[in-house]
Amino acid sequence: MGESGNGLKRQIGLFGAVAILVGAVIGSGIFMTPGTVAASAESFGPFMVAWILAGASGILCSLVYAELSPAMPKAGGPYVYITEAFGNGFGFVYGWSMTIGNYIPLVAMLATGFASNLAKLIPGITPVGIKMVASAVIIALMILNIRGTKLGSTIANIFTVGKLLALLLVIIGGFFIISPENFTSVTTSSQTAEWNGVLSAAFPAFLAFGGYYQLAYMSADIKDPKKTLPKAMIIGMIIVIAVNILISVVCVGTVGFAQLAGSETPVIDAGTAIFGPVGTIIVAIGASVSIFGALNGGIMSYPRVSYSMSQNGLMFKSFGRLHNRYNTPHIPTLFICLIALVFVWTGSFGTLLGINVFAGRILECIVCLSLLVLRKKKPDMSRPLKMPGYPVTTILAIAVTFIICMTCTGLQMIKSIGLMATSIPAYFVFRALDKKKD
Repeated sequence: MGESGNGLKRQIGLFGAVAILVGAVIGSGIFMTPGTVAASAESFGPFMVAWILAGASGILCSLVYAELSPAMPKAGGPYVYITEAFGNGFGFVYGWSMTIGNYIPLVAMLATGFASNLAKLIPGITPVGIKMVASAVIIALMILNIRGTKLGSTIANIFTVGKLLALLLVIIGGFFIISPENFTSVTTSSQTAEWNGVLSAAFPAFLAFGGYYQLAYMSADIKDPKKTLPKAMIIGMIIVIAVNILISVVCVGTVGFAQLAGSETPVIDAGTAIFGPVGTIIVAIGASVSIFGALNGGIMSYPRVSYSMSQNGLMFKSFGRLHNRYNTPHIPTLFICLIALVFVWTGSFGTLLGINVFAGRILECIVCLSLLVLRKKKPDMSRPLKMPGYPVTTILAIAVTFIICMTCTGLQMIKSIGLMATSIPAYFVFRALDKKKD
């Protein structure tokens, strides 16, 4: 079966790796964002450009990971790259900031989204009931992934296939009833004003392309990572881009641009237009399956960052221990999930979303920057796949990602920066504890 250098067993093949990436990326985003993108874009032309821009940004950033992941196939992914490029201090700041500002809010947000979609199928669920369901699914997946990544990978395979079938049903059915008139907007804005909305529309669209980095965290669990990771990254992102764009076109073509703009349930609206009331049920189930798969992927991969940090002396020693029976990083899994439970009960969906996105995009820029540094710092490092068009494509990935990040609201920025800023005192605390041990 094989083991990585840090004791984790390599159990995940190409199909499993692609399933993890697709499952992580196609989460709540595609079921929620088309309406927001349409509202910002105001017409079909800018709407499509926003999706293409977001998809291009996603694939550029994924190619950064496709180069770095097989070159350094260790648990922890980006934390490892940044540590190698900038040193332990920067690595700690990244790992802590990503965990507190991005991963934990995302776990809470996805669990809440799953419960909210489930509520459409089970009438009578109260807001408290939704939080209880969200908490229950976090606890269930926490236990599942503590018991082993093989089980988590199997769940990823099943739910990835399930949600893609639901989305394909909407895509195929939708193309039979698409009306050309639906692609006409009713906005009174000038063409210049409409095209100025591309960047603001690209931000919510980008939400539907995030999460590809999760596969990098699983490097130590993947069979033959130097060959499997690059293939999985590229194949997975192509699938994601195709599905997102096709779903967006179907949403406009079946519902109409004016009705789609601002809708909180755009894909469910499309399902209803295509299949009637039964479509509502089908798409609601598909949304729940999709979000569940993304949540499972996060709970399976995020603890690898804290595990890797502990291996380098930058986190509690207990975070670096593997479960005696299941050989998984159970302590960081518990840490992330238990704090996520607190977020479920104290934060709204919108707040969690804003915190998560801003932190993720800023830190993504740093990951891309680490590729530039490592090319200079370690030119002889084995690189099974080099990023095409380097350094232009790498710089472009940083620029586009940063611009999209700047479309966040001021309040979202403040909250997200506040959480990430806790990494600085936390670093000094852990260094002080480390010195006491010595």
